[in-house]
Amino acid sequence: MAAKIRSFLIPFVTVCIILATAGAIIAYGRGYRLHTDGSVQPTGLIVLQSDPSGAQIIIDGKVKTATQATLTLTPGWYDVTIAKDGFQSWQKRMKVQGEVVAKGEALLLPTNPSLTALTTTGVVNPSLSPDGSKLAYVIPDPTATTSASLPNTRPGIWVLDLVDKPLGLNRDARQIAKSNAVNFSKATLTWSPDNKEILATVSPNANYLLVADQSNDIPLPVSNIKLLQTTWQSIKDQRTKEQLVTVPPLFTDIATAAARLISLSPDETKILYEATASAELPQIITPPLIGTNPTEESRVLNPGTIYVYDVKEDRNYPIAKVSQIFPQPSPATRATAPKTTEDVSHVLHWLPTSKHLVIVEKDKVEIMDYDGANKRTAYAGPFWDSFAVPWVSGGKLVILTNLNSAASAVNNLYIVNLR
Repeated sequence: MAAKIRSFLIPFVTVCIILATAGAIIAYGRGYRLHTDGSVQPTGLIVLQSDPSGAQIIIDGKVKTATQATLTLTPGWYDVTIAKDGFQSWQKRMKVQGEVVAKGEALLLPTNPSLTALTTTGVVNPSLSPDGSKLAYVIPDPTATTSASLPNTRPGIWVLDLVDKPLGLNRDARQIAKSNAVNFSKATLTWSPDNKEILATVSPNANYLLVADQSNDIPLPVSNIKLLQTTWQSIKDQRTKEQLVTVPPLFTDIATAAARLISLSPDETKILYEATASAELPQIITPPLIGTNPTEESRVLNPGTIYVYDVKEDRNYPIAKVSQIFPQPSPATRATAPKTTEDVSHVLHWLPTSKHLVIVEKDKVEIMDYDGANKRTAYAGPFWDSFAVPWVSGGKLVILTNLNSAASAVNNLYIVNLR
């Protein structure tokens, strides 16, 4: 009898031990830990990364480890700082929840960014392509400028790809139109919605359509400028509708009635927009997702405020008031006009990562997280007409400025290195 009991108990106990061990391993993997009081409580994971890597992680004032790390913490709120010598610190109050992974991604900006000259010929009226990959600009005729020291150049319209060659080298700019039969020295440049053409406006009655990726030996005059502008606007509107197809209808309804779209993030998961009327954004994803960005949101829309709506997490963040961004230097054509979506898009840009925004203010360029946190100065100093645009890689900005006005009266393009 005893032998039978033992033959039953041994397999039974073995199975119980295996199940208990497996359960303990699973519970440990899900974040449960044995505390000093003998209780077993859930913990959460916090993943902290930085660009550049190798920064210190400081939690509630205590140094823990370096970035690109995962930490196990008891549920609660924590003050997280990511710091690295030579860079501005990143800070955020983060919530850790049991069995949930929280994530923090810090873009560290150098305390003293370096500048590199991109041109030396003198540049006017730069224009960024809609996809952010190309920059068109004008090299003026030396006789059309006030600078006698302007080097002998090839005046006309040039296009530069904002991408890097292998080994970090820059691509060379290419000339697409010469100032021969037509003097483009004071032309303003407008890209087509498909990034393939450029409208060069020499005067209200002199407009020329140029192909962006080839030489235009004989610039094509535009006979009906209003028709061309209407056609391009229709293409823009259609593309916007196509991009908004994946956006929840409830948000689209509110946005149509009380907001105007500024731009979508490059990965089309976030919407930058300005509220034009008072409204309240309903909860679209119910129940709300757990483990989302802990930054406080606002679902009450106030006119004149710029917001970012995160489509994936259904969270809405106030970024800035339009009155905080304007007034600032602007072309005479926009100096007294109401601030439009076009105006705002000149001073608010997405970094290619879709996780950060560039805000161009008077005499400085700032970069912030998409939720409005960690607003830091990337460049402080003079630059032309608030022109500052991001490089495709996200590691540089391009500005138009004159660092030695005593030697030359013309502006040039400079790279602000963020790495």
